[in-house]
Amino acid sequence: MESITIEYKRELTDGFEKEVVAFLNTLGGSLFIGLDDDGTIIGVQNPDKLSLAIIDRIKTNIQPSPLGLFNVEVKQETDTSYILIIVAQGLEKPYFLKKYGMSTKGCYTRIGSQSCPMTQTMVTELFSRRVTHTLS
Repeated sequence: MESITIEYKRELTDGFEKEVVAFLNTLGGSLFIGLDDDGTIIGVQNPDKLSLAIIDRIKTNIQPSPLGLFNVEVKQETDTSYILIIVAQGLEKPYFLKKYGMSTKGCYTRIGSQSCPMTQTMVTELFSRRVTHTLS
């Protein structure tokens, strides 16, 4: 069942990075590609190629750098492969989608089982904590 720390996706979609950003900005979590909304394994084609594409998209499209904060694993159940992305809670919040910058369109958080855009107040508050923390 999906929750604040678990997300299921049937396939890799355009909005995939926002889920990773939301996990980085909240408690971290596990994102499964190749599972139905109820957790049923439906599988993915070319899991090794897909896992490399996922790693590239996370490294390229999310700022600040999430390197070291995620792991991508190919899992096998019977004859079906799926992908598990484990995301840690980030230390340099707010994380954001590079193409939208540190804005309400680029910053996401987890609320229940959904990834929701942050308000500008939330973005500003998280950034001010990050700046204060690095100066200490």
